[in-house]
Amino acid sequence: MVDPTRFMTELFAMWVERDVAARRAAIEAHFRPDARFFDHDGAMAGHAALETFSDSLQRRFPKARFSLTRPPDVLGDALRAYWTLGPPEKPAAVNGMDFAILDGDKIKTLYAFVNVPG
Repeated sequence: MVDPTRFMTELFAMWVERDVAARRAAIEAHFRPDARFFDHDGAMAGHAALETFSDSLQRRFPKARFSLTRPPDVLGDALRAYWTLGPPEKPAAVNGMDFAILDGDKIKTLYAFVNVPG
């Protein structure tokens, strides 16, 4: 089993990684090639779709960073993490919870529950 805090910290850093090669390596390290991802923007599958989503996230939230709000929970093959997203110098713009189904040490399915203020 993966170390849940390290795994989720690396995963959140991946979403806002600007270096394309580093982001691709992180996606490959954390997701199965056929991984599925669901959030309020829709559903997507595969590494290329995850990269496209990461790009869109960076455009919408430039310079934003994720932070865990408490240690992740693990139950069987599932991992749950609560987070905030926002610029480091300001209060979080968005918060939510990710729920991942793992296949060994990689994500098979990820659900992002996002609470958008407003």
